[in-house]
Amino acid sequence: MRNLFTILSILSLAPFLILAQEIDPDTNQEVASDLDSLWGGALADISGSNSSTDPLPQRWARTEYQSFILSNDFEITDQPQLREYDFEIKAVTANPDGYTRQIYTINGQFPAPVIEVNTGDTVRVHVRNSLDIPQTIHWHGISQNGTNIMDGVPGITQCPIPPGSNFTYEFPIVEQYGTYWYHSHFANTMADGIAGAFIVHNPNDPLKRGRDYDEERILLIQDWMWDQSTDIVAALKSREGYRGSPGAPKGDSILINNVGQTNCSGPNYPQGAECNLPKLPEIPVIVGKKTRIRIINTGAHSMLRISIDQHELEVAEVDTDPVLGPTIHEIPVAPAQRYSIIVDANQGQAGDKFWLRANVAVGCMDKVRQEAFAVFRYTNNNEQYDDGDEVPDTQAWDDLAAFDSPCRDLDDQYTLTPRDPIDAFTKPLQTHALSSKFGTFLGVKGQNITGFAFNNISFQNQIWDPMLPHVIDSGNYSVENVAQVVFDCDGYVDLILNNLDGGIDHPYHLHGNEFQVIKRGNGNLTVEEAQAMDLSNITNPLRRDTIFIPGNAYAILRIRTDNPGVWALHCHIGWHLAVGKLATMVVRPDDIKSFEQPEDWKGLCAGQDTDEEGPARRSLDSPTSPAGHLQSLREVKNRVITRTGPRDV
Repeated sequence: MRNLFTILSILSLAPFLILAQEIDPDTNQEVASDLDSLWGGALADISGSNSSTDPLPQRWARTEYQSFILSNDFEITDQPQLREYDFEIKAVTANPDGYTRQIYTINGQFPAPVIEVNTGDTVRVHVRNSLDIPQTIHWHGISQNGTNIMDGVPGITQCPIPPGSNFTYEFPIVEQYGTYWYHSHFANTMADGIAGAFIVHNPNDPLKRGRDYDEERILLIQDWMWDQSTDIVAALKSREGYRGSPGAPKGDSILINNVGQTNCSGPNYPQGAECNLPKLPEIPVIVGKKTRIRIINTGAHSMLRISIDQHELEVAEVDTDPVLGPTIHEIPVAPAQRYSIIVDANQGQAGDKFWLRANVAVGCMDKVRQEAFAVFRYTNNNEQYDDGDEVPDTQAWDDLAAFDSPCRDLDDQYTLTPRDPIDAFTKPLQTHALSSKFGTFLGVKGQNITGFAFNNISFQNQIWDPMLPHVIDSGNYSVENVAQVVFDCDGYVDLILNNLDGGIDHPYHLHGNEFQVIKRGNGNLTVEEAQAMDLSNITNPLRRDTIFIPGNAYAILRIRTDNPGVWALHCHIGWHLAVGKLATMVVRPDDIKSFEQPEDWKGLCAGQDTDEEGPARRSLDSPTSPAGHLQSLREVKNRVITRTGPRDV
């Protein structure tokens, strides 16, 4: 019989173990592992849960160490094929940062499995929702040209997948390549773990393996909370707020490739909870080789600044477009943004290690320093090293941004030139504006709503009566529960985004389209002022799908209307989205009327209450339990307490 302390030690290293899922050869079903047997059913095995108070699931999350290493054996080809996946969304237990909590996963994996395809492939994903709350999956950055119904936004393009039900997403990858990702779009359960990388290769990618770089890695970065997202959202909508504040919470820790190290002695750490810090994450690179690192910020709030001691970062991709960018020491990555950087492992020999630093850009938050670390490790062939508790002794670059310096997007600081040049599209046929701000607004039922809004409409999610079917049926949508702009022309248009929040910066993501960044500026820009500007002779502007706009500032986005559909546009701070910060862009509604409505897609709505407001529901009453109860929830889990201070770096 295994020694219990050995087992606990193994669990503390779980993020770097590959725990194989065991399958019964006769039934082809998952069976209990040795670790499950160890617990002997002492903890309830729950398939889904939506509260921090629920017992922890018996199964533990698995992190596939190799999933962050993209194999050079993947065939990059222009011969299309079908890529088929089976996904089960379920709840498991994990200790990503020292605190053990329930998370949501796909196939028990944290992060979710990597999807890796070629341009032209068809992706088919069979999703089973084994939670006790609804779910959807959004394929972030994928254009869904011709498949708007597969965009995965509840209340906009579909009804969610009910608990215990199945749905198949299927869509082709049309003319796209680069770094994408996928995540839950139900409430803010993305923040509970449902997120994974989605990589699209193309033989015509201007960035060539073997010429521009030798190896590829995935680097997932995110802020992380100890409480379940549904509890946090409920508290944010209450009078008390979350931890006494109505503002979006800063992460309790930062995860790098889904591993972090929290401050177990911090003032917010749950009283009475154990703290078992996992081993520091390692990023292996091959000595003497150039590595393309695909960075994805899967977090719910924080902009993170990434640097690697003694290594310069060549910016080579922005969201999904290859660029000629600067070679710098630090790169800011807002939530939902992606960058590829090329790093040359030419500073030592195999076994050497350096700090990779993730610093929270707190200039747009609470001005309190927060940082995380990973080991950037030189290897001969991605082998793992056993250094005990020995950590790198390297020093940070001396020109990194101050921790409280203003939050600014990379294109707001440097010139980023697309390698595949496209000059600014011709003079736009239409111009519309979406202005966003925090305040109190009138709801569709005459109620006062405090939260975020576009054009004075705070999103009230009619989750079982989505917008797209209405537009397919009639060519318009008349319910004023979500702001909308309509572009009915076939050509090029301008969309003005005004961030009217004086002290709050926002990352805005547009579904289904990438846009050209035509102009940035301060203040509130009107349609008339934009139309009076000469914006027709702009050479090869940056293209992307997620843009970070500071408070009291605007951006003009130019869009080609070659993708009819109802497309969400929202802040990718999940806590802001959960309290109303979503609008829609309706492109060519007459063409939308010809969209097919598959029976399984319509069937998601069958038997549901079309008047029910979804996860964006507000309540004017306080929740049954005050927000302050969230810090003491862990006492019910009867864990042994081990206090460990933060690692000094």
